Amino acid sequence: MSEAWEIIAGSAPRSRLTGTAGSACKGSRAQPQSRLEGESQKLGGSKMNKTAMNLLVVALLSAASPVVATAGAEDYPTRPVTIIVPFPAGSATDSVARKVSEGLQRHLGQGFIIENKAGADGIIASRQVAGSAPDGYTLLITTNTTHSANPSIYRQLPYDPKRDFTPIGGIIRIPFMLAVRPGFPARDFSSFVKAAKEANPPLSYGSGNTGGRASGELLKARLGFDMTHVPYRGSPQAMTDLIGGRIDVFFPDPASALGMIQEKKFDVLAVTGPKRVPTLPDIPTLMELGVPDFNIVAWVAAFAPTKTPQPIVARLNEALNTLLREPDMIAFVNQIGSEILSTTPAELGTYVDEDAARWVHLVEIAKIEKK
Repeated sequence: MSEAWEIIAGSAPRSRLTGTAGSACKGSRAQPQSRLEGESQKLGGSKMNKTAMNLLVVALLSAASPVVATAGAEDYPTRPVTIIVPFPAGSATDSVARKVSEGLQRHLGQGFIIENKAGADGIIASRQVAGSAPDGYTLLITTNTTHSANPSIYRQLPYDPKRDFTPIGGIIRIPFMLAVRPGFPARDFSSFVKAAKEANPPLSYGSGNTGGRASGELLKARLGFDMTHVPYRGSPQAMTDLIGGRIDVFFPDPASALGMIQEKKFDVLAVTGPKRVPTLPDIPTLMELGVPDFNIVAWVAAFAPTKTPQPIVARLNEALNTLLREPDMIAFVNQIGSEILSTTPAELGTYVDEDAARWVHLVEIAKIEKK
């Protein structure tokens, strides 16, 4: 551990605060051996007031702290960084996080290791990162599920998206798509609506995140039919069951589903966002098809535990935004049907706040009951 970081941790290096130990010559007046001892003599010699001594130490440490923080940020990272992802391997968030981790490793010179903690709408992962040390070595790459939607869907959460996290920067925005199982009797949207209204029992739809859940519930509310919700730990599991015919409908994102769509494993009828996906230009949006005010788009962004030093956050944000400007990263984002979401930490905080307010309204319209 460096001398500067020892001061932050509260164990002051002897050389910094007490000077070099030594005894005065016999019969001579002892000379102050450090700034601290000199101040001690001014305050009353060998019987120095303890309160004054404590105040002086605090003042000296406070004066040193800006230099300490800057030095730490310049050195960061000095060891591998763990990125927690709240969704399983093969999900869109996982694919994006792995691409980002490779880029951060190139730019910052240390390994960025992905650790998947799927389940419970990202609550398990979010709680873990919220309770981690705020030193920049445990980060969260997550989506609107954990930070915008969950506060409106859960009565209680073991973390607070605002209080427990420091925004680092946005990464991408990505829509969902309305997909139906192989052999489904409808091959276009109007036929799908007719089939959904006539189905008895109701059609089933799967979701591996809150964006997919909200898409299904909002579609029901907008068009006046019922569907039975089947929750999954993540999108890959739901997509497997869609292909196997165990559920009728699923709302995948282009990043995780593009290969399956191109192989014609299932049909896609519409896009939930405000514009078509560049890699699937023939698939219309739900608003184009006459469904009013249907705009559900997910985002992926990076966060650190609250109280992570601002210089470290700034260093991560700079590296992330540099990565998002690189042609290879732009091509990757376009290929998975997404768009770049490059922000400052403050801009990401505002974006999440606005999206969380939108989710309050969305949950009310879709009549999603709180868990």
